[in-house]
Amino acid sequence: MKAKGYSTEFKSSIVALYNEGRSVNSLANEYHLAVQTVTGWVKNLKSISTALILKIGHFIDF
Repeated sequence: MKAKGYSTEFKSSIVALYNEGRSVNSLANEYHLAVQTVTGWVKNLKSISTALILKIGHFIDF
């Protein structure tokens, strides 16, 4: 069975809700997603954010 594809905007909105204090379980239930899917999106976005901060940090003096 082929996995569903979700837009970047949708993934970002789920992660934003998580960052506002919603639990992974509540988001998974409300949007009919697997808990592992939400957890993966949160981890991936944190990794991307951290990488961008490190990259930008080379150009900006903190």
